[in-house]
Amino acid sequence: MSENIRKCTALIVDDNWYNRDIFRMALENADYEITEAEDGKKGLDILEQNTFDLLVLDLQMPEIDGYGVLKALRAEDRHKSMRVLVVTANPHMATDKVDDMADHVMLKPIDVVSFAQFTKRLKKTFTGES
Repeated sequence: MSENIRKCTALIVDDNWYNRDIFRMALENADYEITEAEDGKKGLDILEQNTFDLLVLDLQMPEIDGYGVLKALRAEDRHKSMRVLVVTANPHMATDKVDDMADHVMLKPIDVVSFAQFTKRLKKTFTGES
């Protein structure tokens, strides 16, 4: 018997194309539908029009940084169920304020295998898979 399992969605917001590429490949491997933004302003523009299951968010970006994105999206009820995975190369940016608003914080460089395994496990919480 085949069950119709919905496709999970993810928004990647990172100013580094290489990082977006790595996150996209890992998330596609876990069968997510991906949308990308190269800075916080573009990420917020996308979030005004769409909702996602997962946000992969860099902290240090031009225009609006990750902390600004977190503050804006946590103020909106429609994004309350979205999981936020913050990724940063600067451990000093992963403050208690960021930690309180994010669901998980990972330090760069990201281990691709661990990231892929984490997102596959996370996907099960969205779909109810066992």
